[in-house]
Amino acid sequence: MNASAGSEQLLEFVKFLRGRDISISPADTLDAVHVMSLLGYEDREQLKTGLGAVLAKSAHEDRVYSEAFEAFFVVDPQTPETESGDVTASAQDPNPAENTASDSDSTEQCALEQLIANDPEFSALADDPLLSMLLAEDTSALQLSIETAARESGVDQIKLFTQRGQYTRKILDAMGEQSLREAAIALEQEQPSAFEEIQRLREQLRGQVRDRVERGYMVHAEGATEELLDNALVEVKLSNISPYQMARMRKLLDRMARKLSARHRRRPRKTRRGQLNVPATLRRAAATDGIPFEPRWRRVERRKPQIMAICDVSGSVATYAKFLLMFLYALQEVLPRTRSFAFSSQLGEVSEWFDEFPVEDAVNRVNQRYGGATDYGQAFSDFHELAINDVNSATTVIILGDARNNDADLRLDLLAEIKARCKRLIWLNPESRYAWGTGDSEMLPVIRHCHLATECNNLKQLQRIVDNLLSESR
Repeated sequence: MNASAGSEQLLEFVKFLRGRDISISPADTLDAVHVMSLLGYEDREQLKTGLGAVLAKSAHEDRVYSEAFEAFFVVDPQTPETESGDVTASAQDPNPAENTASDSDSTEQCALEQLIANDPEFSALADDPLLSMLLAEDTSALQLSIETAARESGVDQIKLFTQRGQYTRKILDAMGEQSLREAAIALEQEQPSAFEEIQRLREQLRGQVRDRVERGYMVHAEGATEELLDNALVEVKLSNISPYQMARMRKLLDRMARKLSARHRRRPRKTRRGQLNVPATLRRAAATDGIPFEPRWRRVERRKPQIMAICDVSGSVATYAKFLLMFLYALQEVLPRTRSFAFSSQLGEVSEWFDEFPVEDAVNRVNQRYGGATDYGQAFSDFHELAINDVNSATTVIILGDARNNDADLRLDLLAEIKARCKRLIWLNPESRYAWGTGDSEMLPVIRHCHLATECNNLKQLQRIVDNLLSESR
């Protein structure tokens, strides 16, 4: 294998690892290329160990990497040594009974070869390289031809299992199988024995090509398929997520939270000096005869951002509240001051539950305790009594609900007071904007008392909103 082909294969392997949820940066990829250039390709185990040292960063990733390496770099069981050994053993075998099958094949092949040699109509097949390889059973040349055709056909771009037939046909066409197909059509009526032989060779070739396509699918399409499913799920309404998809959704949510945490984590930096503190500087200079060797600077303490999440957990929006709370508490590294409140009619603070129980268990307890008929007016009154004094200019209040209040008083006056006290009031409505203001929806008057009111019913929208929130909180 030359260096160029090896680098291309390594990049495909990196894509394969990323599809298995191993995080590999561009710098890691460059290190892997350097390792491969140093170790070469002859010693497989040495290469596996060397690449693992730079691509796997934990015990879990090391296990996944080891399985992925064995699946990607498959050892061909038909090595040249084995083939030559088999040929030698066969040649030295004195028992003709054990070679009956091969003698039969040779007889059939002679019929086809005699036809090619004696019939001018089929003499052109003698120069067909593909047929020559099949007749001579040249396994090495045939495998090389299949690999070359596979690269030309772009088999590494296969995405779906149903595309196997499409890529099998592409590879066969690239290898020139069309000539064998045309010869089979011509032989079908006139030369039955030669037709059966050429059909056998075609089926043998098709089987090998199909195996190559299926290996390509297992190597290249697994990560792409996972990515395709993830991209579909982030745009599906959260209320339509089925229970068997929850494991994938939790994995997606955690991955999004890690990315947002890495993006918005505060970097250590030197404290800004601020303005000169003249009184403190003069007091310090008294010991040095009034010479200010050590100036003092005013430090402005920044308030840490606080999030207050008020979630409607009534039946219509309970699923959305669940994902919002799971997302916020997955971001504790960058949002440590998060307080949660849940309501249907009466409202209560549930922050302690998230300290005592795993996030998903806590969300289930919230739904059981506060589920029921919706009354936003009562909920805002309870919030006013519980926490209105803790709302300040460093507080972002997030309200999740559909603003459908069963024609009761929404208490917009209390909502206006929350807006006046907080830094930002965000209302997330899982309903489509086209449904706002229809029926018993009070969303249109609510908009006037919010800094931001937006539709939010899938994971992609939720990620974008939280990303913007974190950007503004820095």
